Amino acid sequence: MSQENLETIFRDAMEAYSRGDYDGAVVNFDPAIEWSVHESVAPDATTYHGHEGVKRFWETWAEAISGMELEIEECRLVGQDQVLAITRAHGLGAGSGAPVASGRFGQVVDFRDGRVVRVRLYGGVGPAREALGLRE
Repeated sequence: MSQENLETIFRDAMEAYSRGDYDGAVVNFDPAIEWSVHESVAPDATTYHGHEGVKRFWETWAEAISGMELEIEECRLVGQDQVLAITRAHGLGAGSGAPVASGRFGQVVDFRDGRVVRVRLYGGVGPAREALGLRE
């Protein structure tokens, strides 16, 4: 699988997520996917399992931030079957309606046979790069 194809698979998934199409977003995710949230995102960080677990995680965020959209600034191959996505999120506070925007954060995405098998979500780019052994 080429770098462009892996990048496209993940970008397409996050675009579907941004449209609220969670079923479309997981179409190229392995049924046994693991979506790990690092403690740099939330102190009660955990790992979500399978399509339903990932969608449950997304629904939790949608309760806090309505209309959340992701903007992938960079998505590149960093290892065999592994992509680093540097992303920002924005939307509206679900209770206040006030604009909400995140800083840049990292997602490390592992593929097997062209399917996403694991995503590790970090609260910044530095922790994601560190996890990969990369320098800034």
